[in-house]
Amino acid sequence: MPFALEQIRQALARHHPQQLEPLPHQAEAAVALVLAGHPELSLCVIRRAEHPGDRWSGHLALPGGRADPADPHPRAVAERETLEEVGLVLDQRHWLGDLSHVLVRVGGGDRRMVLYPFVYYLGADLPAFTPSDEVAEAFWVPLSHLWDPANAGHVEWAPTAGPGPGAANQRGQRDRLVYPAIRFRGHAIWGLTFRILTLFSDVLDAPLPHLEEIPGLGT
Repeated sequence: MPFALEQIRQALARHHPQQLEPLPHQAEAAVALVLAGHPELSLCVIRRAEHPGDRWSGHLALPGGRADPADPHPRAVAERETLEEVGLVLDQRHWLGDLSHVLVRVGGGDRRMVLYPFVYYLGADLPAFTPSDEVAEAFWVPLSHLWDPANAGHVEWAPTAGPGPGAANQRGQRDRLVYPAIRFRGHAIWGLTFRILTLFSDVLDAPLPHLEEIPGLGT
């Protein structure tokens, strides 16, 4: 589904994002939905480097990370992390708007983190990336790819076997969790990143075509 920059800009201007106030000592983080290109828009997506113990190790994600005490505000977190992770410079000139805040579970306990998503547009060109050690690869993914029903899929996750897609569950199929996903170059955009893209699609009033791909959902 093609989207024009002005369409996105106007949709974000009309949007009233849901805001969450972090509790004392609650962690905060931010991500950037970085758009570029003309006339077709593309989104910056990264594949995180493999690190033992990292619940998002090797996953496709948006550039971003946790807030630092030196960050003056959440948007500064997204801009700093994007520069550090892929070498893209973002500032007020590129900012298009905010999405609703997301409450994220951290680890397996009851700890929560507030995540702030921000949308940017860099310009007509697709700049090259300079990935950091935290990033295995970075891509410009056309928005049309994300909304193409041919790329809709799902990920099965067995909690007892770890966070990776397709993990085997030794206790049987009943314990497997199924999540919507978008296929890209042999990988899957799912989980928290898919959740943020869903928020973006809600703002655009253009739902992602994923629900039909989840086994048993329509039965």
